[in-house]
Amino acid sequence: MKKITRGSSITSLVLATMMIAGCGSSGSTGNSQTSSQPEAAKSAAPAATTAAPAAADKAAKISWWGAWNEDQGPGDMIKEFNKKFPNIKVEYVKFANTDEGNVKVDTSLIAGQEMDVFFNYGVPRVEARAKKKLLQDLTEFISKDKFDVEAELGKEIYKQDGKYFGLPVSSLTDSVFINKKLLDEAGLPVPKSWSLDEYKEYAKKLTKGDGPARVYGTSDFHSLYYWTMPVRSVLGTNAWYNKDGASNFDYAGYKKALEFKFAMENVDKIQYPYTEIKSTKAQVFDLFMQKKTAMAVASNAISRFIGDTTQYPRDFITTVAPLPTLEKDQKQNLNNGLHYFGYLSMNPNTKEKEASWQFMKWLATEGSIHLAKVGHIPTWKKTNKDALVKVMFGEDADKKIDLEAFKRVVLDYDSVSYNDTIFTGYAELNKLLQDEAEKALFGVQKIDEALANMKKKSDEAIKNSK
Repeated sequence: MKKITRGSSITSLVLATMMIAGCGSSGSTGNSQTSSQPEAAKSAAPAATTAAPAAADKAAKISWWGAWNEDQGPGDMIKEFNKKFPNIKVEYVKFANTDEGNVKVDTSLIAGQEMDVFFNYGVPRVEARAKKKLLQDLTEFISKDKFDVEAELGKEIYKQDGKYFGLPVSSLTDSVFINKKLLDEAGLPVPKSWSLDEYKEYAKKLTKGDGPARVYGTSDFHSLYYWTMPVRSVLGTNAWYNKDGASNFDYAGYKKALEFKFAMENVDKIQYPYTEIKSTKAQVFDLFMQKKTAMAVASNAISRFIGDTTQYPRDFITTVAPLPTLEKDQKQNLNNGLHYFGYLSMNPNTKEKEASWQFMKWLATEGSIHLAKVGHIPTWKKTNKDALVKVMFGEDADKKIDLEAFKRVVLDYDSVSYNDTIFTGYAELNKLLQDEAEKALFGVQKIDEALANMKKKSDEAIKNSK
């Protein structure tokens, strides 16, 4: 990956906040819990190709910071790690993956508090912290162990000046999850590829009922930035920016994507309306599992809900299709494949660097399968898909999920995907594209006005961030 030279406004925002914020307590994160599947994990995948250093035999104690409750999976991961490395004791600390929670991480790093290994959720977090030298350069550990990062984890991994400051141990995929029973009743096959127009036809045929009993054909994700995903299918990496570094919201695809969402929800009324999601704070996971929608655009985080038949008893299995493409005859869908999300990094001031590295390397490779317990997809190229599905859904996985479709679409380790490398004004752009689209969906402004405001304000945010 080329060196990233553009500055990040996120860095300035975080550091400005840190000047006035103390170490607040973590709020709750996550939703439904799933049970652990340790037996499946034992047969997860071949051992990592790198040998453990002799330093692993030395007694050490490290802390690991993440955004899940310990009993949602991290506790089991530590137990599995200690089966191989009993002399390295790991203490888990939870923080909220929110702006406030991440300020706590930053202030702890600057203040030199006890923190050894921690998650950065999203590349913008890694970039901001790396630029401020809050992350350990991993070069010496990678070189010493001859750890081939690209062979083990992939090529499009964030680097700064050619150096790694975190290992992408988990990924996210975005897909369309479908009630297979309703699909069969409508006489529709499971799509292996489709355009927005074809997706719309499915939604029409799957919509039925009225009032409280209405089943919408589909639902977009509850986070509003998902309306831009059809554009991602064409442009992929850095889709929010044009070749000159300004915002790209005057690209024709954005108008088509926003018009599509507006029509699906406010005209055809075959997609669960965002206005209702906003007013009730509903989540697409719940809407789908409660059969209020026949299809749902979601990340693989929905797997925690699909695997939970106690809280979500049901009479259907879930199948999966890729996100639809913007155009009908599109040659490539850049929404397919894995998108790096959970970067594991080391505090440069830790007193236990060898032990911290050993834990990081284990969780990035053979231990990564346990991340499925918290709904994340391991990035490790040698992940055993069959074992991974059992960890996610249990031994009776075939009664909950269409295994063939899930492995093909969600566990797609081969497709070319997108991973952004430009973050100038990134947080501001993310907020603007949601705020202006929301006004259009609520009828406060026309779509053309929303896009014009989006473009103008985003260009200003980019200019002010440089």
